[in-house]
Amino acid sequence: MANKYKIDPSKIEGFDNLSADEKVAALLNQEIEVEQTEPADVTKLKTSLSKANSEAAEYKRLLREKQTEAERAEADRAEREKALQDELASYRDKERISSYKAQLMSAGVDSETADLMAKSLPEGVADEYFLATKSFLDNQRQKLLTESINKQPGLSVGTPPTAAQAEREEENLLRKRMGLPLR
Repeated sequence: MANKYKIDPSKIEGFDNLSADEKVAALLNQEIEVEQTEPADVTKLKTSLSKANSEAAEYKRLLREKQTEAERAEADRAEREKALQDELASYRDKERISSYKAQLMSAGVDSETADLMAKSLPEGVADEYFLATKSFLDNQRQKLLTESINKQPGLSVGTPPTAAQAEREEENLLRKRMGLPLR
């Protein structure tokens, strides 16, 4: 939804006495004040979130009052354990992303792209992904190598020479240099 702004020419001194070009220049130089307002739904969501957080804190406080000392200690221990589990999961996620990034970079992907790709790969599918990617890249390299060999002048696509043929060609080269007949 586009905002509409009105320019008040009464704020420009002597606006009525200016020529058309001067009026245009004066209007172009006038600064417009724009109020930054949030859409109603964003404000409503923020209010709801704030209210929900307040209610959660109040319920937690009421629960703490009703718990015995042993129950409080157990709840504190459970909270600390949950925090440790969350931290461990975070470290494992960072290690997984780092590992994926290293594998992508070893395949020739630049660092920034590898970072984006590693973060987007879900856990559990990466092995299949890397296997498929490696297979694809190997096939592409082989295809490019084959194409480059075929484009080189003077190379035949035929069967490679055997050891006996290579020895005969070497002997014929030597005979040619000596002026002897070829075999």
